[in-house]
Amino acid sequence: MRPSFMGIGIKSSVYEVKNNTDKFIGIISAKTKIAYNVLPGEHLFMVVSENADFMDANVEAGKIYYVLVSPRMGAWKTRFSLIPIHSDPAAKYSLASSQFSDWNKSTVFVDQLDSAREWYNNHAASVAQKRARYMKEWNAKPAAVRAGKALLAHDGIARAEQ
Repeated sequence: MRPSFMGIGIKSSVYEVKNNTDKFIGIISAKTKIAYNVLPGEHLFMVVSENADFMDANVEAGKIYYVLVSPRMGAWKTRFSLIPIHSDPAAKYSLASSQFSDWNKSTVFVDQLDSAREWYNNHAASVAQKRARYMKEWNAKPAAVRAGKALLAHDGIARAEQ
């Protein structure tokens, strides 16, 4: 989800990275969110705009997980980061916070239209270049830093609780 209006004119694209290839999930803009189904287990997600940012995830079956697509200022345009929303009430970004409730209510689901897939097809080479460049930086980060940005299996909400 991307609840922020910052960088309102800039969209970001979201992917799952598998075996050094990009699986296009969709394009997200201000005040929108995307639903994406995955199999249980470990995954690597990426958001791309001027840069690329990554997030590891370990998910369980039957649960819903939330991630912020968070804008920040870049060199030429808005950059984005992926931030996991944790189940721990003491976490900075928590499912238990009123802030999360507001974000969830203020964002709307978007379907990925043919125009989004066409955009990806036209920009796949650029996305792959950014993935290669920024993944080197991601992989060079200490394990503790990467773990601090990970979405954990217990961060999910059972579907029945929704």
